[in-house]
Amino acid sequence: MPPPSRIPSASSVAYAAFVAAGRLTKPDLVVRSRAREAQLAARMNNFFSDIDVLLTPTIPQLPWPLLRFEGRSVIGATLAASDIVPFTTPWNLTGQPAASVPAGFSDDGIPLAVQVVGRPHDEATLLSLSAQLEAERPWADLRPPLAE
Repeated sequence: MPPPSRIPSASSVAYAAFVAAGRLTKPDLVVRSRAREAQLAARMNNFFSDIDVLLTPTIPQLPWPLLRFEGRSVIGATLAASDIVPFTTPWNLTGQPAASVPAGFSDDGIPLAVQVVGRPHDEATLLSLSAQLEAERPWADLRPPLAE
């Protein structure tokens, strides 16, 4: 979560931009989308009929430089960022439990992570697996060279 100083206040230009972007969404689109959530979640849940946990990258590429989208419009930044979230978005939409677990560093010292996704209401399995991964690859005391 960004520090409080980076969260738009209700009187900020960024907040106003989010509100304006929200107003572009037609109410009937929201209603239709929400009506399909259960169907989408059911399709995603079928994936877990034969497995307990899905392991994916958290993001499909190295993180971008800080402030990459500074000064862009809300819609422009959202669209530009869409290619970095394909592995996290489906689970956020359908509500399956998921965790991002540190997984070492790139050759350049950039932190990497994997995502573990579980069956609905099975957070216990994900927490247990996350703890096992951390025990095998301890990370809490590691820092990338940029942070030292």
